[in-house]
Amino acid sequence: MTSDDQALGPEDYERAAQLWPSELLKRATNLLIVPTWLPGEDRFWFRHEHRAGHEFLLVDAATGARGPAFDHELAARALGADPARLPVAGVEYDGDSVIVSVDGTRLRIDPRDGSSTELPVPDPNGFLGPRGEELFVRDHNLWVRTPSGTERQLTTDGEEHYGWAEAPDASDDRIDRDRTGRPPGAIGCFWNPDGTRALVPRVDERAVTAYPFVENIPQDGDVLPKVRYVRGKMSGDAEDSRWEWYLLDVADGSRVRVGSLPGELRILPWHAWWTARGTIVALASTTAQDQAAVVEIDAATGAVRVVCLEYDHMFRFNNVWFHDDNVRYLPERHELLWFTFASGWPHLWLIDLATGAARQVTDGDWVVQDVVRTVGRQVFFTAGGVEPGRNPYLRALYRVDLDGTEPNAGLKCLTPEDADHAFPAVPFGTVIRDSGQRADLRSCVAPSGKYFVDNISRVDLPPVIMLRDADGKDVCELARADTSGLDEIGWTPPEVFRAKAADGETDVWGVLVKPRRFAERDSWPVLERIYGGHQVLAQPRSFLEGLNGMFMFGLHSLAEMGFAVVLLDGPGTPIRSRAFRDLTWGERDRFGIKHHRAAIEDAARTRPWMDLTRVGVSGHSSGGYGTVMAMLLEPDFYAVGFASSPALDPSVSSAYVPEPHFGKPDYGDGRSARRSPDEIAPNYARLSPSTYAARLSGRLAIVYGDLDEQVEPSGVLRFTAALIDAGKDFDVLPLPGRDHHYTTEPYYQKRLWDYFVEHVQGRAPLRHHQLDVSPGERLHVT
Repeated sequence: MTSDDQALGPEDYERAAQLWPSELLKRATNLLIVPTWLPGEDRFWFRHEHRAGHEFLLVDAATGARGPAFDHELAARALGADPARLPVAGVEYDGDSVIVSVDGTRLRIDPRDGSSTELPVPDPNGFLGPRGEELFVRDHNLWVRTPSGTERQLTTDGEEHYGWAEAPDASDDRIDRDRTGRPPGAIGCFWNPDGTRALVPRVDERAVTAYPFVENIPQDGDVLPKVRYVRGKMSGDAEDSRWEWYLLDVADGSRVRVGSLPGELRILPWHAWWTARGTIVALASTTAQDQAAVVEIDAATGAVRVVCLEYDHMFRFNNVWFHDDNVRYLPERHELLWFTFASGWPHLWLIDLATGAARQVTDGDWVVQDVVRTVGRQVFFTAGGVEPGRNPYLRALYRVDLDGTEPNAGLKCLTPEDADHAFPAVPFGTVIRDSGQRADLRSCVAPSGKYFVDNISRVDLPPVIMLRDADGKDVCELARADTSGLDEIGWTPPEVFRAKAADGETDVWGVLVKPRRFAERDSWPVLERIYGGHQVLAQPRSFLEGLNGMFMFGLHSLAEMGFAVVLLDGPGTPIRSRAFRDLTWGERDRFGIKHHRAAIEDAARTRPWMDLTRVGVSGHSSGGYGTVMAMLLEPDFYAVGFASSPALDPSVSSAYVPEPHFGKPDYGDGRSARRSPDEIAPNYARLSPSTYAARLSGRLAIVYGDLDEQVEPSGVLRFTAALIDAGKDFDVLPLPGRDHHYTTEPYYQKRLWDYFVEHVQGRAPLRHHQLDVSPGERLHVT
């Protein structure tokens, strides 16, 4: 290992930049394949990659026979592109013609002469109905567009902050919309089966707090700062956005208002199902996610009936955010597939919507992860921890019958290999704008349920992609990853480890990322990349995630600067049991910092090369909060911290951030709303880093964007004020014009590297050196 007293030179940064995420991804192919099925068929197309480019193949799942999805040479002439690198994002078929999606446009390619005709593109903020009509928002009102292009206004009373089907201000893009003139996104329009009516929302934010952001360097070039306002409930506010729902007649615009729900429940804008019984089944929850309900709406009168109501201080319809809810309406028996921790583990239940009676479908000391597809009376889902001794986070595909008298009826594992079987979940329903067909076709399991595509890998096992039938039997191998480009540069995958939490009993899993020049005879300082939030898994599971997972971005480059980097999921995080999830609930150490420390110390007992006298920690957003709390609650262990966009002070942040993490503010006497602007909830003060500012003893850097709608700058500056009052030294890096998403910028990453090089290793970084890489992209959880 390079000696600590040696200054860094350009070659050190060039070596690290060679492992920049986008550079790594260029060196591997076929890391993940998600098929697109042809409507009504067991055939699909997929993009097959090779070192010289890629091709699009059409596969018959019954036989495994494959061939070109279209004439690549013909398409290349039409697109003016290289036939081995066609920029095609989607493929459709219309008779003999092929329709390709390229750069936001749809082109029909004539198979005779290769000529192309541009076709209409569905409105990305529209909702396509079963008859081809499309609901969309214009000037805060709802309009309908017919297949011929005729437009007709359906509502006339919409206004700013009280618009029809408009996303709330607190959607993380209000400032960008203001700066670019982009209209609000549309949300939550649910067509009935015959396309004559729709369930639509109206969001009233007129009384909600308007939080001021100062745009210090205006995008339009003005020398004077601008004030941008974003409305959203702040911690302790009495006023929140009010959601009204209406049943709208598309022919004449007449409406029926849906009745109110009890307490703080409100219907969610991403799942509602029209039934053959003249009702609508919808999901509801509170902002704090401490209650969840199934409701049934009378489509004629708007009357609401609560079918079932569940209390849980951290209820979610899935283990993790960014994935579709594990809830499905089953029309043949008017039942709902439900997801709950009621048994102590996250499992599937069936709810009879007529009676509210619930019956457990899966059971055991293991975790249901994602519902992949329901077909008839069977459910395909991923689960972890079913096989004893295996990594509980690795996914396997299972099938279970819904008609059994006991849980786990007909339960069958369809992917037996000890690996991760990636079945990417459909994102939140709010991003699915059509009637469901397009999203339904983009799945690893065929709509018929007869076949599925299995992405088999681990962080240390390159992917092999198999086509299998519904019983798990191999049909054929579709592709396998080529990672020889990674081998050429000596890249090594993360090392998976298991260690004990602070109680000495609870298993904690994570990964270690090492530099290419790693040798066990040397001593390596340790850095932890921390998240700790209850809603997202941090550690990678698949090979692709190991290269550039959501929290793996830049870790290989960071390790290359001379560190062993740890990424783990401690108690309080998802995809484990309720006991694991709740182990830190109600504690000031909500993110379980003591458990992170204990797990690292336990891992180091069998890895003497981990130098625990030199430990740093970094994280973004909730990970920024975790970083600061690590420095304050375990100051004799974590010596250096680099916290970006830290959600630091729950008392002065948007309620949507702290309430799911920490619960509602408690002002006493059962109050969750403050009586005066300066009142601080005692339970939030106990969780605020400002309370512990005097405990800082190490070196801490705080980074923030001045236009961050998720982590308001005032909360960050309140903590810096507390540090100043305590006489503490610290570093601050403000990033003008940035929102919450800047961690993939080369400048940010170099400042992160340099901070740890200087203050953990004691070496001199190369000042003012610009990395010769392009901004990257973080891979979302798959």
